[in-house]
Amino acid sequence: MAEGKIKCFRNEQNSSSRNDQLEKDHTSGNSDYLERNYLRDRLQSLQNVLLKDFKKRMNEEIEGVVQELRQQELRMNEFKGFAKSQSDNTWSNRISAADVSNHVQISSQKIYSEQTENTQNKLPTKHKKQPRPLPEKVFAVRESYLTALLEVDHMRTIYHIFISILLVLLINGVLYDYLAEGRIYFGLGTFKSSLEKIEYVFGIWLLEHAVVFLLYYAFKLWANVRLKLARQPAMQSFWSHSCLITYISSQLVFGYVTSALCLKLQLTFITSSILLLESTRLLMKMHSFVRTNAARVLVGKLKLDTDSGEIQGTKSSIALRLPAFSSYLYFLFAPTLIYRDSYPRTSHIRWRFALARFLEIAAIAFLYSYLFERHIKVQFEDFGREELPMRSLIIKLHGMFFPNNIIFVCGFYLILHSWLNFTSELLRFGDRMFYKDWWTSANYNAYYRDWNVVVHDWLYEYIYKDTYYYIFKGSKLSATIVVFYTSALVHEHIISFALRLFFPVLFCFFGGPGIIMLIITRKVSKRIGNFLVWATLIIGTGLLFSLYSMEYYARLNCPRTYDKWTDYLVPTAWTCYNK
Repeated sequence: MAEGKIKCFRNEQNSSSRNDQLEKDHTSGNSDYLERNYLRDRLQSLQNVLLKDFKKRMNEEIEGVVQELRQQELRMNEFKGFAKSQSDNTWSNRISAADVSNHVQISSQKIYSEQTENTQNKLPTKHKKQPRPLPEKVFAVRESYLTALLEVDHMRTIYHIFISILLVLLINGVLYDYLAEGRIYFGLGTFKSSLEKIEYVFGIWLLEHAVVFLLYYAFKLWANVRLKLARQPAMQSFWSHSCLITYISSQLVFGYVTSALCLKLQLTFITSSILLLESTRLLMKMHSFVRTNAARVLVGKLKLDTDSGEIQGTKSSIALRLPAFSSYLYFLFAPTLIYRDSYPRTSHIRWRFALARFLEIAAIAFLYSYLFERHIKVQFEDFGREELPMRSLIIKLHGMFFPNNIIFVCGFYLILHSWLNFTSELLRFGDRMFYKDWWTSANYNAYYRDWNVVVHDWLYEYIYKDTYYYIFKGSKLSATIVVFYTSALVHEHIISFALRLFFPVLFCFFGGPGIIMLIITRKVSKRIGNFLVWATLIIGTGLLFSLYSMEYYARLNCPRTYDKWTDYLVPTAWTCYNK
């Protein structure tokens, strides 16, 4: 009996332990099951996220491809002027240095390389790393961006809308003059007062061209005498340095006399602007001719921009052939600041196209007269005499944003599109890329580069490249800063003498907010960058034109004495209301 009880007790213990083990196994199995379920759920969730992200990205890529196809179809069917391949450089005005040797036009980079080789031959023991070659300017027969865009019906419709708005403004001006004044002016009063003493400007312009023509023969004299002094290096060097000093001095005197005459003759803003801009253009043209041809003479060869090849010289016999005066004369009136012995030409003059551009010039001139009489004069004519609390000043400034930006955009269209295309058509000048699509710029680098290609090409060719190669030895940042502030100083000089006041707002805008926005717009996306460019342009232009108008009328209405030179640095608009 005892053994039976013990055996029974042991069986119960074994059964209990088996139950415990089964329970443990069951618990462990449940835990593993839960873990597997958790892992499966997490993997399923991750798979869903990845698939969702993949589908989203795939849809975006497909949408992007479809949009590109639609844009390509639009270019092929409607924007025919933009459908050409990139290889033909239709919308590019530069080629890489590697392709320069295959191009028939003269290359300043080639001249630089030859000068460098000559220097290295003289100093063979010292090897210096040369700056990376920069792209070269090329000319090709092509239309302006807006000319090509206006071939499209959609863009032509926008053009017609602007013409309709201009006609409405014309009718508004006529009705206002007739109902308020009893006669119709058509803005002729403003034209008459603005163009006062224009005959003096025309006379000075003729004298300036006489000086510019004389430069050609002076340069020819320098080149020929230098050639004759080839066996006398000391005399040759003295002659060249003397001519260089004379040339620099004549350029400074040329600019000084023009600026002084604006003050001496008390020219109006319009006539002063015409004279100063034309004088600056001629100075840039003269430097372009001298810089290009002097580099050819100094390397001992002169090559023409034609297919006839080049005329080379050796140390014993140098063949010197200067460009003909006819090439120089055409360059003086051609709508470019980069000298070439010849340019691509069109086959004929499109007289209807030229007439359309001339009518646009006349229409914008009327629009400027309307904006001056209805907005600028009304807002600022009494500035300096009237009471002006801060809230009234803010209202005036904000009220001028719209007309000031119309002046800005129409100024671009007037000069860089209508006027330059008009002169190009009369001269059969083929390359009409005076600007690029600056309105799509996503940063200020692109804006400054594309806004005015004519001036930018000159700054790039004769300041940026020279400072990059010869002064800063490959530093693009330093060369860019020099170009930036050179442009700002010239702009400020023209405005200051045209208005006969020292008020460097433009220079401060360039050197302050301009530099800041140059950096900021590089770091943002394309859409945000384009928005920032336009927002700052609208605000900056509105303030710029208003501040200059305020200072101009303040000097007329609130004259003051200047006891010391620091008084010239204080704006009259400030002293009028803070005595």
